[in-house]
Amino acid sequence: MTAVRLTGALLLAAAAVGAVAVSANASPVGRFGGVLAGALLVAVAVGFVRQWRIAYGVAFLLGLFWLWAVIGLAVQGELSLVRVIVWIAWSVVIMAVAVRART
Repeated sequence: MTAVRLTGALLLAAAAVGAVAVSANASPVGRFGGVLAGALLVAVAVGFVRQWRIAYGVAFLLGLFWLWAVIGLAVQGELSLVRVIVWIAWSVVIMAVAVRART
């Protein structure tokens, strides 16, 4: 396994843990959504480890949509500056790793 794929899998798994942790204080629908998002992120991380080619495209799209969501929440003032920086960096790294792992 290359370092690029391992990095992508670890970042996706960390985001899955974060999604479940953030949704712990939400409504039942929010908790369900958080667990579903975490499961999707873990499935993509497993795809990185097992070299499923579709996982790289899904990871790129997840990074892209995450970037759009972070920018939208930042414009609305819902996220702190630190969270905006962390999540934008996460999104860019995931997209770069997905492109690099595919080649």
